[in-house]
Amino acid sequence: MAARPVAGPAPPQGTAAPNPWVAAAARADPEVGWARTAATEVTIAAAAEADLNEVPEGRIDPRQRQVKVTVVHRLTMVRDDPLIETLRHGAGFPATLQQVTDAAFGAIKVDGAALAPTTRLAPLLGSDQRGTTATFTVTLLRQLGTDALLRLHFAAPNAFPLIVTGRSIAVLPGEWAVLRLEGITPEQERRERLAFTVGAYPVSMTLAPASYGFADVAAPDDFSWATALGVLTAIALAAVLLRSLGEGWWSRIHNRELGAGLALAAPALLIPLAAEDWSALAYVILFVAVPLLALRHAGRVIPTSPPWTTRDLLVITGAGVLIGLGMLSWSWLHGQLPGQALLAGGAVAALAAAGSAVAFSVDLGVRPVIIRLAMLSAEAAIGLLALALWLRALLGGVYPPDSIRLVLALGWAMIPVAAMAVATKRWSRQVVVGAVLISLLVQGWPTEWLDAGSWSLAVSQPEPRIGSLVLTPIVRGVLGLLLLGFVMLVLRLWRLGRQGSAVGDPVAESTMIAVLMVLYITPGGSITLADIDVPLPLLAITSLVAWATARWLLTGPCPAVPEPADQDEHRRLVRAALHRRLLLVSEQELYRTGRTRIGAGELSIPAFEQQRSALEGAMNEHGRHPETAFATSAGCPPWHNAVPAFTVSLLLSLPFAIVYGWPEGADLTSFVFDSRYLLTLPAFGFLYGYFYPRVRGTQPMTKALHLAAAALLTELSGYLPTLAEPDIGAFDKMQVVGIVVGQVMLVCVGLGLFWEWRIMHLAGEPWARVRTLRSVRSLAAPALALVLAAGTTAASSAAGQTVDRILKGDQVTITAPR
Repeated sequence: MAARPVAGPAPPQGTAAPNPWVAAAARADPEVGWARTAATEVTIAAAAEADLNEVPEGRIDPRQRQVKVTVVHRLTMVRDDPLIETLRHGAGFPATLQQVTDAAFGAIKVDGAALAPTTRLAPLLGSDQRGTTATFTVTLLRQLGTDALLRLHFAAPNAFPLIVTGRSIAVLPGEWAVLRLEGITPEQERRERLAFTVGAYPVSMTLAPASYGFADVAAPDDFSWATALGVLTAIALAAVLLRSLGEGWWSRIHNRELGAGLALAAPALLIPLAAEDWSALAYVILFVAVPLLALRHAGRVIPTSPPWTTRDLLVITGAGVLIGLGMLSWSWLHGQLPGQALLAGGAVAALAAAGSAVAFSVDLGVRPVIIRLAMLSAEAAIGLLALALWLRALLGGVYPPDSIRLVLALGWAMIPVAAMAVATKRWSRQVVVGAVLISLLVQGWPTEWLDAGSWSLAVSQPEPRIGSLVLTPIVRGVLGLLLLGFVMLVLRLWRLGRQGSAVGDPVAESTMIAVLMVLYITPGGSITLADIDVPLPLLAITSLVAWATARWLLTGPCPAVPEPADQDEHRRLVRAALHRRLLLVSEQELYRTGRTRIGAGELSIPAFEQQRSALEGAMNEHGRHPETAFATSAGCPPWHNAVPAFTVSLLLSLPFAIVYGWPEGADLTSFVFDSRYLLTLPAFGFLYGYFYPRVRGTQPMTKALHLAAAALLTELSGYLPTLAEPDIGAFDKMQVVGIVVGQVMLVCVGLGLFWEWRIMHLAGEPWARVRTLRSVRSLAAPALALVLAAGTTAASSAAGQTVDRILKGDQVTITAPR
């Protein structure tokens, strides 16, 4: 009750070096100051190729305009002006160069996306009998849409006293036409030049492309492919997700209650993603109601009680004490309460709580129990005292900035704790610790949690963004919930994949298809599907194609394959298959050499018939389909097969991160979303291993080629809108297709070779029994993989900026202010 409101943060003080021109201008004689004249010339032109050499690759969009704005400032001074000596000394160059130009002439801002940082040339001095002229050159590179307007802002000079009282400005618009003037009265107005004079006040002008025709009426697009595909993808994904749960899941009443609760909460949770206007109700639902619903569901599903002990309670309350001490320290540092009052209050609260616990438990007569109850009560008292001070600071409007995010993260952590408990059918301390750490990462990286302004006083600064999506705590929580849903799908595959029957289980198949559809929810290289103005990522056709190709891959005609029950049976089947292959090769060799040997008299007809009959009898005994032994799961459960297939595919895909760019993000969820392109082909590899007996084909390489066809069609579908763009050259499109085809084929062929080796390794047989270096046919697949790797590397090295932009797509710009 005695705690005082904390004063807000002091306004930030400038840390820039003092402007040397201001001091020199203050020392100058007034008549010298009046003799100065300032002239500015602004030239607008299309950026040449040489101007764009320093622009980072992938930033240039060939469908937009690249504009170069060159600003030349000229300041004329009389011979005895002290500013001349200041310029000649070059004090603070180049750090103060921007300050000098902004102080004398005023900053010039140009709208549009910056292709490169603003550059400034060193000032040039020219002197004669009349005086000295200093020339400053500033270059800006901007990128605008074909129909975008170009706006120039001429700010007022910020020097005090003013270095010049008037500015003569000339604008050479080039291919642009002056459309709007604000605060400007032209002295000269021609097509190629606009000249005016202004004082120490800001003005602006807007220019339009002179050669672009603006339509009288914008024809509304009655039908949007992106909208239709988005709705269709959402419906298909929802249907697959519902099917992946299975009828057994819906038959249990507590599961139906969970589904109903989440269905009611979903509209309120999607508000922050659909619009920037949201209410406190969404916070309550996400960080309070949904965690309580998840914990209630886990308590009803798991048959055993949580194995928490008194030691666990001591650890939790100890962590609460550490957080509480941090809050008490904040209260002392920022004057909420004096240090003596905090120490006395904390000691009294802890001693009173511990004494009460001892008094109520002394009748038990068990000393360890009494000590633990006293410690728990003392820790709880300190934590409650800190909580009370935090609430007092919260009501006062000034509080530790990241404290609210911490409370929200701890509340959100209960959702993954309950989800993992349901998935594993048991409670785990390790899961609790991991869930808390993950929830903290969902709300921001450690650098964001531990920066200087997080635990001092709130400083007004914008939230991080992903494009137009503001990463507020609730938006991060919703995105983390979507990521948790994806993890739960993978855990469901793990739980189902421990049994061999999961290969033919429709629930496992629907779960795998749902995983693929989520990974392909946005295209990899689309830069044209942007006709919906929403902050959410656009849904694309790639997700639907992934569903169709996965179904095609798993529903093809498959021969009757005797599935081995264990490793010993797999070994017997492989050895029998190798014996059949030997008999087939022997029969082919007999027919190949028999004609020559019979004609030369080396082999008689009865002897030939005898050998042929013996081979026919042996083959009839062993059957004529030796490849079926290589189409089984090798006696391993689906999950055991899927993990190595995913790992190998991921290792083969990692080098292509150089082409597509390394993932980045403002927190864990955005980082995982940005790295989805690294997981798409490995996900197909996961499907290959999980459902290997059902994949089309009868041996590893034929199955891998069918996998390559499905993956290639899915990958290329994300580039179809871009490849149909007429502004992109045919050679660039061929490079894109070549790189994508090379990547898919390299991963799939490499996976097929690895799977062939793995089947032989599990059977205890050398790989050379099926693929030898002495056979050209055996070397075809490895040689193809090497050629694809070399060709893809060459194509990636020769890729230009257009190809680089297509491959990386419209990368979401992530801005983190801290």
